[in-house]
Amino acid sequence: MNYLKIIFVYIGLIIGAGFASGREICEYFNFCSNTDYTGVCVACILFIFICYIILKKSMKFELYTIKDYIGSIFPNSNILKRFFLCLIFLDLLCGLIVMLSSCGEIINAEFEIPKIIGTILLAIGCFIVFIFDIKGIAVINITLVPIITAVIIFISLSSIFSGIFQSAFLIGFSPEAHRNVFLCAVCYVSYNTLTAASVLSPLTKDINNQKVIMLSSLAAGTIIGLLIFLVWFSLGINFSSVWYESFPLRKLSEGISHNLTHIYTICLIMSIFTTAISEGYGIISYFNANTKIKRIILSIIMFSVLIPFSMIHFSVLVKYLYFYLGMLGTLWMIVILIDYFKNLKHI
Repeated sequence: MNYLKIIFVYIGLIIGAGFASGREICEYFNFCSNTDYTGVCVACILFIFICYIILKKSMKFELYTIKDYIGSIFPNSNILKRFFLCLIFLDLLCGLIVMLSSCGEIINAEFEIPKIIGTILLAIGCFIVFIFDIKGIAVINITLVPIITAVIIFISLSSIFSGIFQSAFLIGFSPEAHRNVFLCAVCYVSYNTLTAASVLSPLTKDINNQKVIMLSSLAAGTIIGLLIFLVWFSLGINFSSVWYESFPLRKLSEGISHNLTHIYTICLIMSIFTTAISEGYGIISYFNANTKIKRIILSIIMFSVLIPFSMIHFSVLVKYLYFYLGMLGTLWMIVILIDYFKNLKHI
């Protein structure tokens, strides 16, 4: 069960609205190159390694909150500690705003319900899960992530083999785009793992076996890498027809089957939900919400503040927030990598 919790919670954190819509992959991978898969490989390796580092350090030193984790890296510098605490907190806030915005837009497009209603429905769902603490998040991810993964794989493979749109490129390798592709991949992983410690560290309370950590990290990162490749590949083949879409995978599902579009919409809402509960839980954990009453009060305050910001258009949020926070997230990735190699003998 510990294997599944780690794998699905980590995947659930990564494949939110940006990923499951295809927009995120388009921005970070297809816009760099439709033929150079170096970035996909780099992203896969980094996702595995970052997950492993966070879990191993958290288990070894019993670091069960993001505050504990950052405190262990900067034991003698309150300035750096506060800086990264604020950076990750800001990222969690922005991430949750993006999830709320995307859910509202999807429900509006699919059911012609006002965006604010869809946003509130997601907030209510998250609120219910937060009552059950990290156990509720684990259960939701173990239940929904396999379904999300299967639907994304099916749509990607179907679009690749059916040729629903005219092919836009020939498969190959483009060394001239290598540097740009590499930097975009690092930026992408940095953004998506900036908040990973806030949800991975609490999971180590029930883990005392390094093998569980190693195999779970390898499995989770590999699955994420495979999903990135399939989405990147399917979007690349149909790039001229989907690059401008807010939800490129939805466009592909429409070309395959009208019924599949409805299934994909449900899958997209699920992926938004899994990421939203991880982001929201990370925010609540900053305030030591160790009782149901505290979590309920903090959830009400949090959503009351963030829902107005979620009225900003989803594609605008992805384009600007993800890029700049990705650049800042690179600092955090460098920090945890330096910390890992510096203390390699001790962990």
